[in-house]
Amino acid sequence: MKPLSTAPGLLCVLLSMMTLTGCMEMLRSDAANFGRQRAQARSEALTANRLASQQAAPARKLAGEELTRFLAGKSHVSEYRKTTGAAQPYYAEYVYYGRDGRYLWLNTYEQRDPATTPWGTWQVNGEVLCVTQQRGAAEPHCYTLRLEAGGTVQYWIHQPDDPFHGLLTARVTMVREGPQTPSFVSSPAQMH
Repeated sequence: MKPLSTAPGLLCVLLSMMTLTGCMEMLRSDAANFGRQRAQARSEALTANRLASQQAAPARKLAGEELTRFLAGKSHVSEYRKTTGAAQPYYAEYVYYGRDGRYLWLNTYEQRDPATTPWGTWQVNGEVLCVTQQRGAAEPHCYTLRLEAGGTVQYWIHQPDDPFHGLLTARVTMVREGPQTPSFVSSPAQMH
């Protein structure tokens, strides 16, 4: 049996090896890891949004009655492809702005059925569109919308106290009359 005096030395060597090999992650709590990963993801998203905003095509800002008419009774459809030439998107979102001020967000992955998806609300105040969802954040998400010459709609974040304020967050290339139902189903394997 080894003397106990070598135990602290062995522990020191083991901790040094763990640090050098990046295994210190094991010693952090799940909450600390989640917080660090979330902060890293937010930082990366902020960088990407800044770059996208700098490269955005010129567009005309929509406001007031024009913005309300542009949204009311229409669905904005966003399709995401893994490659530019992919025939079918791997994921799509459908945002419907009801004429009565109701807001519905559907997608091809988890929220496919309008009958089982909670509705939110939308309203326009000047040049700002704000949507509130029934599930998720209680605070509204606000945007300004710009229209490119070719019809693509740009969504710019309008959250004055947020680092993302004034940044491009989405480009919608399809605006359709009425509510839309997801036309295909995507799976978790397609998402990655």
